[in-house]
Amino acid sequence: MTVFSKSNICISDPTTTFDRYFQNCIGSCHAYLTLREDFRKHVRTVQKEIGFNNLRCHGIFHDWVGVYREVDGQPVFNFQNVNKIYDFFIEQGLKPYVELSFMPSALASSKDTLFHYQANISPPKDHGLWQQMITAFVEHLIHRYGLAEVKTWYFEVWNEPDLKDIFWSGSQADYFELYRHTVNAIKTIDGELKVGGPSTSKNLWIQELIDFCTDNNLPIDFISTHHYCADAALETGSDVFNLEYRGQKAMLSDVLAAVKQVKNSKFSDAEVHYSEWNVSPCHEDKYGKDSEFTAVFLLQTLKDLAGVVYSYSYWCLSDVFEETGPGSQPYSGKYGLINMHGIKKSVFHAYKFLSDLYDNVLDSSGESSWVTRSKGGNIRLLSWNFNEPLEVDFNGNDYLLDEQNKDETFNLTDMYGHYRIKGYRVDKQVGNSYRSWQAIGSPEYLSKEQVNQLIECSEPELFLDEEISCDGKLPLHHTLTPCAIVFYDIEKIAEL
Repeated sequence: MTVFSKSNICISDPTTTFDRYFQNCIGSCHAYLTLREDFRKHVRTVQKEIGFNNLRCHGIFHDWVGVYREVDGQPVFNFQNVNKIYDFFIEQGLKPYVELSFMPSALASSKDTLFHYQANISPPKDHGLWQQMITAFVEHLIHRYGLAEVKTWYFEVWNEPDLKDIFWSGSQADYFELYRHTVNAIKTIDGELKVGGPSTSKNLWIQELIDFCTDNNLPIDFISTHHYCADAALETGSDVFNLEYRGQKAMLSDVLAAVKQVKNSKFSDAEVHYSEWNVSPCHEDKYGKDSEFTAVFLLQTLKDLAGVVYSYSYWCLSDVFEETGPGSQPYSGKYGLINMHGIKKSVFHAYKFLSDLYDNVLDSSGESSWVTRSKGGNIRLLSWNFNEPLEVDFNGNDYLLDEQNKDETFNLTDMYGHYRIKGYRVDKQVGNSYRSWQAIGSPEYLSKEQVNQLIECSEPELFLDEEISCDGKLPLHHTLTPCAIVFYDIEKIAEL
């Protein structure tokens, strides 16, 4: 089936400012992996070609980072690895979005742990000692990076404490007590430092944290939460409990509900951050994380949410990601924009195209496209074909889509002069390293030659490169197969 679409767009029409909220933050696995050179290479690639403002990772207080230990019952702090981690962030133009987790084992109230890297998920054995650690940590950051800089960072209390005995072994009341001691420690240092939470899954505990802070006269500078289109308790293996794909529009519905809760509260000016999101939380969901579907799901979701939320942090940057251990295959549903070998996925190109759009969006841009204009009259246009799944499989197989081709024409008017037009395409066949890997037999281990082959196959197809003279009109026509993306870069090179 083919759907036909035609849009008439006058390039001199009014514009609005492009909302780059999606570049405000991106996630990564646990902090210690930042010391790995392959991860650092992936960050450099992402920052060079896309550019994010903040990076959020788990576990800055994990034992491997080495912040906290005790000698003769007294706390001893060590921030050497924190410096290496955050220095690298800042060198790449990234501010730390500081998730205050997990519990150092010497400070933990139990031995409950999570993940391959054994993150302790328990409340502190002594909130006073936790508060001392937070104070020493933040004071060290200010000493190293300066108060003015650290005031621009976000301090988020824990990660998904609503997931009982997964990310937090305590109760909701225990989490609120952790929040109380954390915010008091940080605000005592400087009242303008930004503290927030509850960093929950599935938009939970927002009202409860607001009520707790209201009742206890505690500040909260931002509300953070997470969601997935297929949302359930976090999956830590291939077993899928009762996940249900809710439909892509559920993403907008969730965000609108969260924003409404905040706007109707005492903290109506608090920023709303989604500090983690993706198609599904399943670690084996290759189609939802590695394929062309991921790219168009992302584009449609980011289009829908423009102007609604302060930040929307994709989970995550790289497949150097070890919650369930190192990836067993080059593509294994590991969340990243880049696979473990540094090969770009289709979703990387979606972000790259978005980052390349101009800052002035024409009001006539469609529901599944952006048309942007530079001050000099150049045009960049991004369009995609998102098809909803009819059936899903979170264990690695392709979803069954309601497949429709889209025959699309953009008639650009008020175009006068000589232009160079470049058109790029990403779909199931091109710009798609996951499908290229499948085409060579899905090898478990890649040779250097295969890595280089897949890197070459991962780049978008340049399907159009020509110069043209326009006397008022420029028609752009293409057919988008399911989950296809096109990007046009139209540069004015001379007047008529």
